[in-house]
Amino acid sequence: MNKIFILLGPTASGKSKLSYKLANDFDFEIINADLFSIYKHLDIGTAKPSKDKFNKYRHFLFDKLEPNESYNVSKYCFDVLAVIKDIIERKKIPLIVGGTMMYAFQLLNGINHTYNNSDGDSNLIKFIQEKYSNVDILNSIKSYDEKLVEKITINDSFRIEKLLERLLSVEKLNQEDFNGLYHNKKFSVFVLFIDVDDRNHLRENIKKRTYDMLSNGLIEEVEALIKKYDLTKNSQSMRAIGYKETLEYINKKITIDELRDKIIVSTQQLAKRQITWKNKFKINYPIIYPKLNYTNLSKYISEILKT
Repeated sequence: MNKIFILLGPTASGKSKLSYKLANDFDFEIINADLFSIYKHLDIGTAKPSKDKFNKYRHFLFDKLEPNESYNVSKYCFDVLAVIKDIIERKKIPLIVGGTMMYAFQLLNGINHTYNNSDGDSNLIKFIQEKYSNVDILNSIKSYDEKLVEKITINDSFRIEKLLERLLSVEKLNQEDFNGLYHNKKFSVFVLFIDVDDRNHLRENIKKRTYDMLSNGLIEEVEALIKKYDLTKNSQSMRAIGYKETLEYINKKITIDELRDKIIVSTQQLAKRQITWKNKFKINYPIIYPKLNYTNLSKYISEILKT
């Protein structure tokens, strides 16, 4: 069977650095599994690879969309499948790397709940999310059916939005369901997951990365994006951590110190949620952060590729 590797883990845990080390030693080509890196020009806030890295290694599903376009997990799954087939046809090995855990989970396990929402439905969802807090929305849905919200946290606005889409939808799209890589008999999938042994170290990394992003021009990047593409807080690309907080700063709702602190806290909360996803994945090889034993990991991959 064709072998596919997927490297998952929390933000700021060194996924990109590790993926390039692996790409140096094996015939890997890298497929993006970070939702917001799919957008063009969202570079600083997503810690997107440098031009040198793009030139040196084969990357896929980066810079695919304009910042004013929308995307969803179903489109992502089919896009990844097409890329995987292309990589394998060229006798290379797909390495999917990222931290958008819901996308990765659906990619592996399949998706069969793509819904048809009209512009009116979308406008209603935006109105609900602007008028009511996540707590209000979840409590309201909970009174209707508690099971619908039991796995959704208060801070996960993206999943709340998707839940609203499902509840408001009246019709399933007439398109093929995505069965998931695990259900494709042509593929053998191996999940590498970065688990965090030292959370203080991760928090310090997040703090440093936030300072670096701001000093490297994150505010100027967002200002240019909203001017060129007429973006607002409702634009999907501007819901990324770092971008939504910067929008608040540009609109004079928070100070520069509050901007920095909000990005740090939001990123730490994201990392915490990402770590909890490990219990939902079938992990073939756990990687301990920051105590990576690369020799053992390399041996594991070599043995897999020999079979």
